[in-house]
Amino acid sequence: MKIQRNNLSIILIASALGVAALAVVQVIWMRHSWQLSEEIFSQRVSMALCSTIKTYQGGTLCAGGKCAVTGSSGNLALKNVSHLPVGLVDKPDFRAELDKTLLFYQIDADYQLSLSRTKKCQPDVYQTAILLPSLGGDEAYLSMRFPNKKTFILKSMNVMMLATALILFFITAVLLFVNWSLMKQKRLLQTNVDFFNNMAHEFRTPLSNIGLAVNMLTKKHNELKDSRLVDVIRQENKLLLQEVERVLHLAKVENGDYVLEKELISIETILETAVNGMAMPLAAYQAKITLEEIPQHTNVLGDKQHLVNVFRNLIDNALKYSKERPIIHISAKTEHKGIVVTVHDNGIGIPAEHRTLIFEKFQRIPQGNQHTQKGFGLGLAYVKSMIELHKGFVRVGSEENRGSRFEVFLPTV
Repeated sequence: MKIQRNNLSIILIASALGVAALAVVQVIWMRHSWQLSEEIFSQRVSMALCSTIKTYQGGTLCAGGKCAVTGSSGNLALKNVSHLPVGLVDKPDFRAELDKTLLFYQIDADYQLSLSRTKKCQPDVYQTAILLPSLGGDEAYLSMRFPNKKTFILKSMNVMMLATALILFFITAVLLFVNWSLMKQKRLLQTNVDFFNNMAHEFRTPLSNIGLAVNMLTKKHNELKDSRLVDVIRQENKLLLQEVERVLHLAKVENGDYVLEKELISIETILETAVNGMAMPLAAYQAKITLEEIPQHTNVLGDKQHLVNVFRNLIDNALKYSKERPIIHISAKTEHKGIVVTVHDNGIGIPAEHRTLIFEKFQRIPQGNQHTQKGFGLGLAYVKSMIELHKGFVRVGSEENRGSRFEVFLPTV
């Protein structure tokens, strides 16, 4: 649960950062779009103003039909202008021509025209430099200003801004819903974990009492020592206790409360202890187990009880999931700063689509409605957790109906 809580916190932080990053990108994109819209607006106004002067009164304002445009940022210089009346800005036909041209360039906004002999260096003012014969041939400036320019550009960007807002709202809503669902799942998972842990604690006491009662009963009645029924009770009680202990160990590991009782121990001792502890199940299945020569003087720093249980679990799986007489090979080889122990069997194998799930809690390979093997799907989850606590790892290679090969890596001292 500790790892899951960390993952959930990472998801929540990543979601918040993702939304913030998306908002920043959208703001930068909108600013860029605004600048681009302003440039397009300026270009259209400049072209409309220049075109109007060229076409007004059949082009008589431009000598020889030539009217070159120079300058940038809305400042236009028209050369070779033959004549231009002082009252041009008030002429209805000139304004009508200008309005028509502006509409052609998709600009429907109020504007102000002025004619002066001084240049206006003001924002949002578009000017043309012209020659006025009526003013002695001196240069004058025809200025055009849009008081509602920003409002006009905003209106042209309404669809874009609305789409951006909707996208941000949708993504934020989806992430909030996903995070809410994750929090809900986390609470449900915590509830389930607490239930299983409490159930395991409640089961352990009566199971222990059953074991003690059986032992006391056999001591009091000697004729029960060889009773088959007593052996069944004792064996089944032992299996249940093992499952309960697995649940409790996994709960402690996930909560970060488990502390290993480490000691220096040889791999050879661990494997021999595990094989000897499985003597009765091996005999019951008539299994053939081969413990190949293990590198001597290869020691690990670990918890002997749990490392032994790790390999007992792997051997137990090899026994339970074999259709024929189980044949198990156990070998070990040293690698860089560690040793790899391999447990190879001739069992039914693991389908490829289930190999990533077998190390999760309560996961078992589907076999239809058949439940021929006992257990809750905790064995391999226990193996993985314990090996990782020892700074190692476990991996599996398997082919369906051709056996499985589990490789356990442990760092050596």
